[in-house]
Amino acid sequence: MDLILAAPAERVWEVIGVGFAGIGDWATVIPSSTALPAGQRLPVAAAVVQAPVAGRVCDTGIRLVPQVTETLVVYDDAHRTLTYEAGGLPAFVSLARNTWTVTVLDENSCRLSLRARFDTRGLSGWLGRWAILAQTWRYSRLLADDLRQYVETGTPSTRKQAQQRRRAAAKPR
Repeated sequence: MDLILAAPAERVWEVIGVGFAGIGDWATVIPSSTALPAGQRLPVAAAVVQAPVAGRVCDTGIRLVPQVTETLVVYDDAHRTLTYEAGGLPAFVSLARNTWTVTVLDENSCRLSLRARFDTRGLSGWLGRWAILAQTWRYSRLLADDLRQYVETGTPSTRKQAQQRRRAAAKPR
């Protein structure tokens, strides 16, 4: 999927790259997220680049998969690209990997390319793959809308703001 965003590439990269762990601040499909501590150096082409975090733990709000750990495997600040792999998924998922790349179009717009690889195993993998892919397609659209709102205006979507209010009201004092 490719998104054209009316925001400078630096702004988008600041949100998705440098702010990788903060996806729960703007994405409705991720009610909350926390950083995995930095400290591991990640290979990028022939160079080694320090990522701002090692990854993130995402609360999903899905009963069967309440948390997913997404570990950065490539982080290239200079080329505004990152790749992460998801863990904590059902056993029939053998690989879930995403690559996000931000490309400058002009000083006030950019393209965000999202490329996913999703491998499964066994009969349950074949059956489960279609259910997960259907849900992923829906979530990708929500994520795209939320990201567009956040990078273009600086505020989370009204849907995300409502989710944040509900979560705050549900927390014990």
